[in-house]
Amino acid sequence: MKNKKAALDRIGILGGGQLGMMLCEAARRLGVTVTVVTDDPTSSAVYLADNSIVAPLDDLSAVARLIEASDVVTFELEAIPDETLDLLERAQAEGKIEVHPGVDTLRLIKDKGLQKSWLQDQGLPTLPFMLADENVDEGAVLQSGFCAPLVQKTRRGGYDGKGVQMLLEPEALSDLWPVASVIEPALEGCLEVAVVVTRAASGETSVYPPVTMMFDPALNAVSTVISPGDLSETQRIECIEVATRAIQALDAAGVFAVELFISTSGEIFINEISPRVHNSGHLTMEGFQCDQFEQHLRAISGRPIAPTEPRAPVSVMLNLLYEDRLSPAHTGVPYTARLQEAGQVTVHWYGKKEARPGRKMGHVNALGNSREEALAHAQSGSERLQSDTFQPPEGEAISKANGS
Repeated sequence: MKNKKAALDRIGILGGGQLGMMLCEAARRLGVTVTVVTDDPTSSAVYLADNSIVAPLDDLSAVARLIEASDVVTFELEAIPDETLDLLERAQAEGKIEVHPGVDTLRLIKDKGLQKSWLQDQGLPTLPFMLADENVDEGAVLQSGFCAPLVQKTRRGGYDGKGVQMLLEPEALSDLWPVASVIEPALEGCLEVAVVVTRAASGETSVYPPVTMMFDPALNAVSTVISPGDLSETQRIECIEVATRAIQALDAAGVFAVELFISTSGEIFINEISPRVHNSGHLTMEGFQCDQFEQHLRAISGRPIAPTEPRAPVSVMLNLLYEDRLSPAHTGVPYTARLQEAGQVTVHWYGKKEARPGRKMGHVNALGNSREEALAHAQSGSERLQSDTFQPPEGEAISKANGS
């Protein structure tokens, strides 16, 4: 393995979206360099990466260049091609790089069917499920003992509500997708919670307070995240225990988000695990002394992980899911701007070139002494962002980094 100093300082990231961009921001604070591989020369991370390699994620020559430029390779999305994971695994076995979280972890998590089976095998609480193939039909589902209301999730590739459909009525079973998928009961009326856990290679963990999430019903996408979540003390403790147990069982380093359901009867189930920084942790950017992006880099580069100290009693995040009212904020380049001092209301705009309805374009964070106050601050900031008088900070827009 490379010497200790080098192993701390050069980070490679597969994927160049907004998560990669915010990892690059954290890398600058830590004084480490970042190389990203992305198939889009206009992707968000290109603006902040020290070096960018523009190529598809299955371009093995590009991945080889990333390996050469890095000491530690990580991921900002799950959908990494199998052949790329194979190459990373060989490079790690040869002592060329470290990979965090490990290749085996990503192989497990990126396939929702494998992940659900693993959760069951580990004795972790998860909803009953069936694995379906492209020949799935209503009869097969009913024969397996399942009936509406159900949820169907594609085994690979789904994110932000994509690859998920709700089958709430018996007649909806005729609309089953003919794809490899996971089918499970729809837990109506449940509370949706996420716990962001940092785990070092040593096994040390640090946990942010569980958050509660609200969803846009039309887009099936997260609209609002609140920390700490509106939970009883018993629920809070149990959510942390379940999430920590799951991440310790994975035996991998980095930041992970454990998404949970709490049923109307109070039962807790793991929905899924994300092996990366996560939308539910974006409020840590203003809300905590050390955000999830810096924590991830600390965990994968051998630096000490930090305590999770809040800057205010409550933090909230609003996702900016594009609609025409957001056109004043859209510039095509990323920027961060303080919208108001009260509540430290801050917009993080991702700089995506194409603005289409429902696309996640940025987020607003706000702080408060109560949930009501923090939400009011965030809503006030969001309204300002939609005003014709809002001027994106052109002079403060993030400068494009070197590309290749």
